[in-house]
Amino acid sequence: MVYQVNGLALRTVREISVGSVNDIYVCEDINGPDNSYYEVLIIKNHAIAKRMVEVLGQEKSGDHPCYVAIFTVNEDFGIVFEYVKERLLSDFYMGKSFSLEKCEHICINLIMECIASTMPYPLLYLLLKQRQIHLQADESVHLGYAVELSELDAGIGEEDCVVVCASIIRDLLQSKAEQKATSYQLISKKIKKQSYRTFKDLYSDVKLSSVKPKKKGIFRRISAAMRDKSTTLFRILVVICSILVILALIALITQLVTGQIPFLRFFVNTFEYIGTESMRQ
Repeated sequence: MVYQVNGLALRTVREISVGSVNDIYVCEDINGPDNSYYEVLIIKNHAIAKRMVEVLGQEKSGDHPCYVAIFTVNEDFGIVFEYVKERLLSDFYMGKSFSLEKCEHICINLIMECIASTMPYPLLYLLLKQRQIHLQADESVHLGYAVELSELDAGIGEEDCVVVCASIIRDLLQSKAEQKATSYQLISKKIKKQSYRTFKDLYSDVKLSSVKPKKKGIFRRISAAMRDKSTTLFRILVVICSILVILALIALITQLVTGQIPFLRFFVNTFEYIGTESMRQ
């Protein structure tokens, strides 16, 4: 199947899911020079399609809409989204193996992704509830669009999304409960009290209660700088300084043992003798 949408020729390359309300496909733009991929939602239910149009009208302010294009095909309603590389958080998150600092960093990235997203809250709610959260290799978090839309509710607001997000973060930090993680304890208490209203509140709690990164020691910083290809000059200076330090230590030890520093003879009284003649008067 090829969908012609706003200059895009989207050929289906993989079926993600087929449901009673909507189908989801990964499509390739065969007109594009770089083989760009997109996620395409085909909504087959007219009531849900009408509701989706209403929801998209609630989109949060931003430079770009959350979708690439919308279109109709036969009697169905289609939405084109950017393709998000599929690395589901549930498959790649290893809380027991990760440090507390790393777990909290991933949680913060999730909240920031929700804040930065221009998706309307009803759609964001479904993405979070259905765990369409992808953890990339660099620990960044991205939200996918492969959702089942039967529970789409145009009345969902930010508070509903924050409650779901807070529960996800609590689950992510649960493996660190034995470490008495302040962030886990704080979020758990606030969830019970139903205190969360905005993503900014949740972000502040995780950020302020997370463990502070330890400062690297001087040797670790030097080692890191030595491995950095962009610090060639720094590496050269470190090597020169290291040689000078070694020479100074040798000079000190020699001074303590023999009472003199042999290699300084090259610079002191160098011309006392020329051949067999003494230059001293």
